[in-house]
Amino acid sequence: MKKIKTTYLLIAILLGVLTACTKTDDSETTLYDDAAITSFRLGTMNRYVDGVKSTYSGSTYLFHIDQNSRTIYNTDSLPAGTDVAHVVCSMATYNNSMPFIIDLDGEYMTYYTGTDSIDFTTPRKFRVYSSSNSGYTEYTVKVNVHKEDPDAFAWKKMTDIPAMTGVRTVAYDNRIYVFGNEGGATKAYYTTDGNSWTPITLPALTDANAWQNIAATKDSLYLMSGSTIYRSHDATTWDVDNSILSAGITLQRLLAASNTEVYAQATDGTLITKYCDDQLPIWIKATDETQSSFDELPTQDYAMVSFPMNLSDSTDYVLMTGNKKIGEEWNSRMWRRIVDYSETGIISLLIEYITELAQGQSDNPEWIRKWTYLDRASDRRYEMPALENIQLLWYDNVILAFGGKDLNDPTVLPLGTIYKSRDNGITWKKDDNYTMPPADGEATFNNAATSFSATTSNGYIWITCAGTGEVWRGHLNRVAWGE
Repeated sequence: MKKIKTTYLLIAILLGVLTACTKTDDSETTLYDDAAITSFRLGTMNRYVDGVKSTYSGSTYLFHIDQNSRTIYNTDSLPAGTDVAHVVCSMATYNNSMPFIIDLDGEYMTYYTGTDSIDFTTPRKFRVYSSSNSGYTEYTVKVNVHKEDPDAFAWKKMTDIPAMTGVRTVAYDNRIYVFGNEGGATKAYYTTDGNSWTPITLPALTDANAWQNIAATKDSLYLMSGSTIYRSHDATTWDVDNSILSAGITLQRLLAASNTEVYAQATDGTLITKYCDDQLPIWIKATDETQSSFDELPTQDYAMVSFPMNLSDSTDYVLMTGNKKIGEEWNSRMWRRIVDYSETGIISLLIEYITELAQGQSDNPEWIRKWTYLDRASDRRYEMPALENIQLLWYDNVILAFGGKDLNDPTVLPLGTIYKSRDNGITWKKDDNYTMPPADGEATFNNAATSFSATTSNGYIWITCAGTGEVWRGHLNRVAWGE
């Protein structure tokens, strides 16, 4: 590239040529005072990952032109490893205005033709001169590149909690809560960032096993101690929830919750649901459907996950799993529930149902039968293994699962594999993009493989280990960036 230090000399030459070409025969070319870049795009880009070169079209990454601040930039960063030191770009200008690039020292300008390679490792300045040479507009172009692989998964060890003999972790109100058995009593702590943990005050009559019965809706924490259920909005003040007494139901375990419902198992083995509308708090047993017999319920290692359904407003998808022994083999069991909490959904039906009950005109109607067993029948391909203390997580728009030892295969290492389901729990496949904490923490982490808990919050996966008190926070880079 030949560099011209005297800018106006170059422009004068170009304009002289242009003017000379405008007065042939009887035609003239109009010169304009406007100067602007109207579009900007990248050409073919080179990318180097672990020494391997690949290419992709830079034009798929759109550039935003802010005409007020005179800046041009890509809002979606280029993939990590992209070579931005050798970039060919193209641009369109308004009314034949002429683009020049200023060198890194700010001393020289060269006319840009769209064929020269440019170093965009730092922001570059372009000047666009009007065809009439009456002025120019200067732009700063910045090419953003991810510094990390968007699909890389990373773990970070956070501050330990006190060692416990069992733990359960939930995300609520932008905090991570850990409940566990500490010294023969249920204790609880919360954190907002994993760097420090604050103890919370629990009800005075909380027993040593209450930590196993925790659930969080969108606006409340629920804790069951013995046969008493407590509810709190702030994990400071706890009130007794007497709704279960009016239902005449005795609970065996509190399972989990969705945004608007709490799920439990009664002492007779049936599933029950509390609808958490303040105007209509009520517990109702699920009925025993022919195709979803409660004989297919898990007997241990219960886990649940709830997430919003993409195609339906005010609707949650709830998946429950656990293990059941059939003969000499353990099998996982999957159950699902779809929750419509819109104004015309479950609450309006409940009001109608309770009115009919008061008049002695109704048994449990068909719409209450919302738990469905996902029967795989003889098709065992891609079935979830029977993992001890299995954990279900909604992350990156898929369901993830991992657990302790495989109850059928002792050679499978606890916490060794993460499984992923793209079809809401029907099939499960190993996903090598997700890994467990790094090698330097592996031994300590695995020592807690029989008692651990996990949850997700703000783009992160949290794992809390009983026994060791270790807390790990992991994330896919692109998910954490999105948060």
